[in-house]
Amino acid sequence: MSKVQLSLTIPNSLSDITLEQYQKYAAVLQGIGEEAGEEAADFLNLKALEIFCGLKMSESYQLPMHLFEEVLEDIANCLNEPTPLVKRFWFRGSNGVEVEFGLEPDIQNMAWGVYLDTEKYLFDVANMHKAMAALFRPIVAHKGDMYEIEEYEGSAKYADYMKYMPASVALGASVFFYRLGMRLSSLTLKSSLKQMSPQMRQQAENKFLAENGVGINQFMQQLEVMSQSLTKLPNYQYTK
Repeated sequence: MSKVQLSLTIPNSLSDITLEQYQKYAAVLQGIGEEAGEEAADFLNLKALEIFCGLKMSESYQLPMHLFEEVLEDIANCLNEPTPLVKRFWFRGSNGVEVEFGLEPDIQNMAWGVYLDTEKYLFDVANMHKAMAALFRPIVAHKGDMYEIEEYEGSAKYADYMKYMPASVALGASVFFYRLGMRLSSLTLKSSLKQMSPQMRQQAENKFLAENGVGINQFMQQLEVMSQSLTKLPNYQYTK
C-alpha cells in the first residue's frame, strides 16, 4: 500500500497566524454556537487544520492520530499566547516589497474619521481588518522610536491588506483600545457623578454598566473562546 504524502504548515506562534485566518475560525465557532457534542468537536478540529495549516478536510483523515493531536495542541498554544500592544510591524506584499506599518501615534489627537471607523469596526471580529486599516498605516518618516504615518484616506485603502497582518498585532490593538475606552469612559463618568445626587449617581452607574460592561465582557469572552476551543477539542477525538 502506497503512503499518502501530505503537506501542511504549522504556525509556531500567534504572529504566524493571519488576521483573516483568525476571522475565519471565529466565524466557524459562531456558526456552531453553544454546541459541544462530539460531532461539533470533530468538525472544529478539521476546520482548524484547514484554516491554520492549509490541510484539506479530506486530507486530515490521513494524518496519524498522534500527529493530529500534536498539531491541534500547537495551534491551541498559539491562540493562548498573550497579546501585548505592538505599535509597528512589517508587511510583505505579493510583489515582495516590504512596508512598515505603524499604529496611530497620537491616540488623543487622531483624526475624526480614524476614530469613527475604529469604533465602528474594531470589536466586530468579522470586520476587524477595516479597523486595523484605520489604526495602522504605512510609516512615511521615523527617527528612533518616533514615527509619522500616512494620512488617513479611509479604511478601504488598506483593509484587504490588513487581512494578512499578524493576528497577534490585531488582537493586541483590540484589547488595548477596549481597556483604553473603558478607562476614558470611567473617568468621564466619575467627573459627571460628582455633580449628581446619590440616587442619580446610582442610576448613572447602572446605565454605564449596562451599555458598556456587557459589550466588553462579550468581546473578552469571545477572545477566550477562540484561544481555549482547541485546547479542549483534542480530548473529544479519543473519547468513547
